[in-house]
Amino acid sequence: MKQRITSLYVISPHTKAIYRNEHSYYRSRIMESGRAEKMSIHKPEQILDNSCLIYGSSLEGRRLAVKDILDSSSKLPVPVIPDKGVFMMPTASVRNKNNVWLTYHHIYGFEENKSGTYVTFFDGSGIQLDISMNTFDLQYKRTSQVIVHLNRTFLFGQSKFPIPRSRLKRL
Repeated sequence: MKQRITSLYVISPHTKAIYRNEHSYYRSRIMESGRAEKMSIHKPEQILDNSCLIYGSSLEGRRLAVKDILDSSSKLPVPVIPDKGVFMMPTASVRNKNNVWLTYHHIYGFEENKSGTYVTFFDGSGIQLDISMNTFDLQYKRTSQVIVHLNRTFLFGQSKFPIPRSRLKRL
């Protein structure tokens, strides 16, 4: 049985970004809207997994669902609190030490610069990422695809005869 660690930071609608911190004690840095940056002794993936468990599924369960939606298995966005619109997108592979987890609904815009891509949040703050704008744009679009897929009924109503995605691949 997997033990849930209750002292972990819990992702909320205020969470803007979580990134790995190369420190001997603190493993993550967390940005929240309207609040000072927080430090955590836990890795970003531990924070994501615990938050997913609190909100109804495991990180692995969320990844399996998104893997099916996107028909992909790399750099998968995670619907942490889907009913509140909290979807987190990685900027790189989870094994990459430069990976940053960004919350989709906080992103106001992004632009390319000499160092990579600068992301601006709705509260006016921002973060410099060491990735190309094309890579960031792809991750942003993949996350929006997951959001639309999971909110299809709300946005467009229920179709009379929904076809399971797994059957569509065989047709």
